Amino acid sequence: MSSPAAKRPLFFPKPVPRTPRPMPDPADRFRPLLERWGALWGVPDLATRVTVEPSTRLRRSLGRCRPGTGRITIRASLLDGDPGLLEEVLCHEAAHVAARVLGGPGARPHGAEWRELVRAAGFEPRIRRGEDVGDVGDVAAGGSGHASGRFAYEHRCPVCQSVRYANTARPRWRCLECTDARLPGTMEVTRVRSSS
Repeated sequence: MSSPAAKRPLFFPKPVPRTPRPMPDPADRFRPLLERWGALWGVPDLATRVTVEPSTRLRRSLGRCRPGTGRITIRASLLDGDPGLLEEVLCHEAAHVAARVLGGPGARPHGAEWRELVRAAGFEPRIRRGEDVGDVGDVAAGGSGHASGRFAYEHRCPVCQSVRYANTARPRWRCLECTDARLPGTMEVTRVRSSS
């Protein structure tokens, strides 16, 4: 016959919670640049208004900005690539935040104010797509849906030239950057050749 002690469940000590190591904030890495541009552009608190986050999900663009919140998302592969390209992309996105601060919510995403800010920082104001930069990330390897020819409809914003693709026309889609700037954000839909 077994004793009552033999039927007791085994004792497992509670796991000791591990203190997670703090991840370095990418904004800290870029704070000197943001402070320099903020002083140059007349937005001294730019570095505190902006948060920078890398993303592995960006495929067709090198960076994105939500000017209303100051959130900048950059393609993660830029962190290990050409520092000049990284600085240009960061300047491009930070200028969106500064343009909104200086021009209010009606500032156009790639309007005159934005172009002046980018030029003042020493860059040429332009819009670069991931497809334009062959040595960055997955786009050159065919990671973009458009490069593989899967999509039949292109949705392009006539204001900021942002592009999205889909298998069907989506007339209700709106450009997030332009709607953040309180513009209609209506996308122009065109059928593109699909290889499938």
